[in-house]
Amino acid sequence: MKTWRDARRRVLGIFGTRSAFGQLRPGRQRVLLEVVIIALSAITAFADNPEMAMDKMTDDELRAFRDQKVNELKKRAREFRPASAAAEGASYPRIFFCTIYYTPRESGFTAERGFDATPTTAPGLHGRNYPHDFLLAVKKEGFGRINEPVDGRNYIRWMGGNRYAFAEVPIGRRGEVLMPRRSCAISSRNRFLRQHLRLKIKSQTVNEETGSDEWFVCDTGAGVHPLQIDLYWGEDEPHGAIGRQRARPRGTWMEYAFDVEVTAQR
Repeated sequence: MKTWRDARRRVLGIFGTRSAFGQLRPGRQRVLLEVVIIALSAITAFADNPEMAMDKMTDDELRAFRDQKVNELKKRAREFRPASAAAEGASYPRIFFCTIYYTPRESGFTAERGFDATPTTAPGLHGRNYPHDFLLAVKKEGFGRINEPVDGRNYIRWMGGNRYAFAEVPIGRRGEVLMPRRSCAISSRNRFLRQHLRLKIKSQTVNEETGSDEWFVCDTGAGVHPLQIDLYWGEDEPHGAIGRQRARPRGTWMEYAFDVEVTAQR
């Protein structure tokens, strides 16, 4: 897997042996110079926030990069010994990573955008039809915003199995209404954090993309990693119809943030 860090190492390796570079044949020099220019361009493009490079990775590259970063966090978490809680709360430097979840809007799941929009119904929908891929997104995200309300309810929710239900608002596992850019979910296996904590998250990616640094833990998920903080984006259309774009809201490039400092405010 190639990342912007790999590019930086290649650049340093080339310039680290100037005499060797000078001994190369002219054709080889031109090739290496082209590599240097491309690498420097890639680094410059992501200089303000290196985590933006993840947006350009293939699914396989991102998966490998994520696994590498999570393993680093797991090692750091094993070695971490929290200090005595201060007045403002306990601080957790760089042992968590953040992700995004959202409430998909039915309006974004059209055939024109590449989705399977085949009218589909399921138990609990009382014979009403919705785009096939929209129902799959609701199953993954938990809730979805429908185009037309049913009995005053603007959402459908996944109930488990193949069953859905109409809902008034998106809520967390404990019944709290999910607030965009404020609510977040953690794993029930998280040994540092607990439900109903207020978190202050310092992260360039999170802060710039969500516009928020204050979050409230009011949700949990079976698939959430013990070191993961899943941030609720709010309602949005999906970013696209291919691969991981389905699980990403249209309004942000963020998928992961690994350079994260968390303070739990009690």
